[in-house]
Amino acid sequence: MAADVGEKAPEFTLPTDNWEERVSLEEVRREGPVVLFFYPGDWSTVCTDQMSQVQEEIGRFEEKGAAVLGISVDSPWSHRAWAEERGIAFPLLSDFQREVVEEYGVKHEAGFPERAYFVIDKEGVVRAKKVENSPGDQPEVEAVLEDLEKAF
Repeated sequence: MAADVGEKAPEFTLPTDNWEERVSLEEVRREGPVVLFFYPGDWSTVCTDQMSQVQEEIGRFEEKGAAVLGISVDSPWSHRAWAEERGIAFPLLSDFQREVVEEYGVKHEAGFPERAYFVIDKEGVVRAKKVENSPGDQPEVEAVLEDLEKAF
């Protein structure tokens, strides 16, 4: 199963940087569109570069009324340490059980998420998506912002 453009995005509630604090897609998207960034893992060079670029441009997502969420299979403790070290202020969600990566169709054969993004509207419909060919590839922030703009 995969989340495709024009279809309802699978709903989820995942822990952030501790096991007790949880974020639900349904609650976040009530405020406006959501951009989900799936990434292979905290602490890798490419992921650090990608999430740092997203953080640098977070104001541009906010100007468009969009919330940004990062999802990997790392633990909440890893997310907290990585976010603090890298200055990442948007929520990083822990799909520790790998259920959401399965539902979105972005689980790499090695068990980590493919590098991908999904633009989801307030009603929960996927308006844009891109799955990279390789975990070493990353989407350009400009391309994500263009997809967000086109979707609305």
